[in-house]
Amino acid sequence: MTFKSKSSGYLLGTLLWAAGAALSAQPASPAAPTAKAPMPQHPDYAKLVDVNSASREALMKLPGINKALADKIIAGRPYLSKAKLVTKKVIPLVVFQGIRNQIYVGFKEQPKL
Repeated sequence: MTFKSKSSGYLLGTLLWAAGAALSAQPASPAAPTAKAPMPQHPDYAKLVDVNSASREALMKLPGINKALADKIIAGRPYLSKAKLVTKKVIPLVVFQGIRNQIYVGFKEQPKL
């Protein structure tokens, strides 16, 4: 058996009014900045090699990358992620594991899918 009192509706109404008043009293959120804040960069970011724009010579400085693998990397560009080097069978997994912390994927323009 449920028991409803007339005061329960009054209490609910009062709580809703109080919640609405509290929300409307909140200060407006600050306006979004017009310019994006610069992304923090990794201290060794300048030492990383961009697989989408690096020269053959730069790629060959990576451990396990010879002229043939560097040419395959260049021929398979652009890459959407570092892992695509393995999934597209451009380089062996063991080589990728040795260089994955030394490379990144950069884009000069939006990649075409």
